[in-house]
Amino acid sequence: MIYALGFLFLPVAAIAAAQTWVLAILGVVAILASRAVHGQFWPKPNGLLVVLMGLFVGWAALSSIWTINPDRAIKTAIRLALVAASLLVLIDAADRLDHTQRRKFGRWLIGGTVLGLALTGVFIASSGAVAVWFSEARLTGHELAQLNRTSSIIAMLAWPVALIVAQIYNRYAAATVIGLSAVVLFMLAPSTPVVAFFVGVCAFSIAWFSHRLGKRFLILAFAAAVIVIPLLGTLAPLAIEFLIANVPWPNSEVHRLVIWQFASERIFENPLFGWGLDASRAIPGGGDDLFLFQVSDSPITGRAMPLHPHNALVQIWLELGLLGVMLVGAIFSLAVAGIPESTSNRAGPATLVATTACAFTIVQLGFGIWQGWWMASLGLIVMIAVATCLHPPATK
Repeated sequence: MIYALGFLFLPVAAIAAAQTWVLAILGVVAILASRAVHGQFWPKPNGLLVVLMGLFVGWAALSSIWTINPDRAIKTAIRLALVAASLLVLIDAADRLDHTQRRKFGRWLIGGTVLGLALTGVFIASSGAVAVWFSEARLTGHELAQLNRTSSIIAMLAWPVALIVAQIYNRYAAATVIGLSAVVLFMLAPSTPVVAFFVGVCAFSIAWFSHRLGKRFLILAFAAAVIVIPLLGTLAPLAIEFLIANVPWPNSEVHRLVIWQFASERIFENPLFGWGLDASRAIPGGGDDLFLFQVSDSPITGRAMPLHPHNALVQIWLELGLLGVMLVGAIFSLAVAGIPESTSNRAGPATLVATTACAFTIVQLGFGIWQGWWMASLGLIVMIAVATCLHPPATK
C-alpha cells in the first residue's frame, strides 16, 4: 500500500487536494490490515517522539477546559490524536522498507509525480492562463486559486523526487525535475509556495556544503520565527509601510501582516495557556474589519482574523500558549536531530534539510495548521522523506 500512497499523492493533490486526508486514512488502514494479517500489527516508533506527540495532543485536549470554543476544541483534539497515530504508522512503514523496496517505492513515486504534474499542466492550460500570459495581459482575479494547495505539495515533493531521480537515473534528470517544478510553481502563481521553494534551494545549498550547518539553519529559522512573534507590534507596521511603498496592490501581504499583529496582541492576553485549541475563529475582535492601506480616497480593509492566522507558530501560541510552542519546538528539534550527517551521502541529508525548510516556510505563511488535508499532506511528505532520504541510495 505504501507504493500506492507514493504514486497517488500528487495526482490526488492535483485533482482534489482537499481530499488528501482520505488517501492518507485509506493508506494507514491498509497498512494496519496488512500487518494484522502477518501478525505485525504494532509499529515500533521512536519512543521520545511518541512521548512528545502524546504530551502535545494531551495538552491540546486539556485546553478544551478553558477554551472559548469547546466543541471545536474537542473535535480538533480527536483529529490531532488520529493524525499523530497515523503519522507514527506511516513513518514506521517507510522506515521498514528494505533496499529493493525503496527502489520500487522510488519508481512508483516518480511515476505518480509525473502524472500529477501532467494533470496540473492540463488544469493550467484549460484555465486560459497560458493565453493570458502570451498576450502579456494581467491575470484577473485568481484563475488558478483552486490549485494553491496543489502548488504547496509540489514545492515540498520536488526535493525527495529529485533525489530518487538522481539515484535511479542521473543528476541532470534530477535538475530537470527541480526546474520543471519551478516552472509549474511560477505558472500556478501563488507566492507562498514559490517563496518556500526558493527557501528550499537555499537550504539545500547550505546543507550540501555542510549537513551540520544545514541543520543549524533549520533550528535558527524556527527560533527566529518564535522570537519575532512578540515583536510583531513593532515590526509589522514597518513591513507594511515598505510593502505599500514598493509593491503594487499588496492586499494579501499587508492583510497577512495585520492578522499577525492582531493575533500577537491577543496572544499576550493569555501568553502561557492560550485561548484554547482551535479558538482562532472565535477570538474576540476577530470579526472586525481593520484598516490595511489607502488607495486614493478609498480605505482598504480586511478581517482581523479570517478563521486562522495563516501562520502555524502564531496559531499555536495563540491557542495553546507558550507550552504548546515549546512542545512543538521539541518535536521539530527531534526531527532535525534525526537528519543524518554523512560524508558518503551528501544528497540525502541535504534533501531532508531542503524539504523541511520548504514545509516550514509554507506552514508559517499559508494554511491553518489544523486543517485535515494539510496535516495529511505533511504526514505523507514525512513518509516519503523517510522512505527516500534517510537510508543509502537505492541505485540501479
